[in-house]
Amino acid sequence: MEEYEGTKTNTARGGKKPRVQYQEYDNDERSILRSKLLDYNWEDLGFLNHFWNIVHDEGDLEQYRRMAGSWQHMSRGRTYPQIAQALSILERKARAYVRGDNCRPNLAQMYLIHEKLGQPREGWKWILDCTPKPTNPYPAALQVPERIRDHNDILEFLEQFQPVSPNSEALRFFGLTGDWAKEHRAELFWFLMAFLVGDGGKQYVHNEYRARHYKKTAMTTRMTYKDSNFRVLRYVQLGLELIGIPSRQVKSEDGVVRWNSEASNAITWMMQGSIGLKEGQSTSNYPVDMPWMKNCPKKLIVAFLQGIADSDGSVDKHGYYTSISSIPNTLFFKELFEILGVEAHAYPRAKPQQVRIWLKPALELPFFNPIVRSYRYEQLIQHGIRRKLIP
Repeated sequence: MEEYEGTKTNTARGGKKPRVQYQEYDNDERSILRSKLLDYNWEDLGFLNHFWNIVHDEGDLEQYRRMAGSWQHMSRGRTYPQIAQALSILERKARAYVRGDNCRPNLAQMYLIHEKLGQPREGWKWILDCTPKPTNPYPAALQVPERIRDHNDILEFLEQFQPVSPNSEALRFFGLTGDWAKEHRAELFWFLMAFLVGDGGKQYVHNEYRARHYKKTAMTTRMTYKDSNFRVLRYVQLGLELIGIPSRQVKSEDGVVRWNSEASNAITWMMQGSIGLKEGQSTSNYPVDMPWMKNCPKKLIVAFLQGIADSDGSVDKHGYYTSISSIPNTLFFKELFEILGVEAHAYPRAKPQQVRIWLKPALELPFFNPIVRSYRYEQLIQHGIRRKLIP
């Protein structure tokens, strides 16, 4: 899609950047809007059902009605003053509704976007990178499944993204290549999902304070400042880059490393569509709803459990077992280990808060991600050598 360049005005003061305004509708846009706004069924907003995570309010509906009224009066030969009087609006507003000059009501622009994108595939919806705005009236769009049926839905979702740049800081940090990231993108994404379930503190959907027409989510994480946690966050950064979301370390107090991503509709979809939480729910208090995970290839289940372990896992100080702590999801994680053929135990039995597996199968999986090589991974290896489970 070509980049849209709006018209810059010189009304900015105090050294601020010039404001960018919407350009007038072009001929194609006029034709599309004419067919919609002059149709007897102009009030039908069913096209919005083809978008995921789109929100509109009464103010949007009122602007759309006034715009439709302006077009309908214009089609009957009315002048702008007559339209303004009939609709009880300013004359310049009537003109703007018809021309689109610095005035594109959100619902009308969403219809233009819909007509350019077309209908999504069955069972999928369009997800926009951002709300339409003068600097970007046709945001980049992806298709996402409304509901995950099996792991192939996510693999097809990932096919829409460009490969990770070979200049990626995260790739360089681990000494990896772009080809490696492409080959292992599924495992990276499953690790990322797990991190969002575990340590990935979420600035959840209602906290994108200026968003009226979408509900973005950002990953905001705060961890103890140590090399091991920094390595985990670099690996998460690589997973985010896989789906085109930048993230970075931000300034924080002593002893803490903070890592934030840009707010994105894709993260919102991961939280709700993949992980299965409802709006406003947190993984600290609510169980995930991921029945499809149980039928994934074993390597993807392992990648998911590694992401959980590198977030909320530990190694027994005596080296007998490894564990993951999670009050709402202990039994789900236990079931995933058992699908892999690993004996797992939930503790305490009455109200499980932790799932444990013995050291030997933890080494064989491995329990922690070997590329991240967190301090927990090193502890696991040291206990394995001490107990002669590793040659």
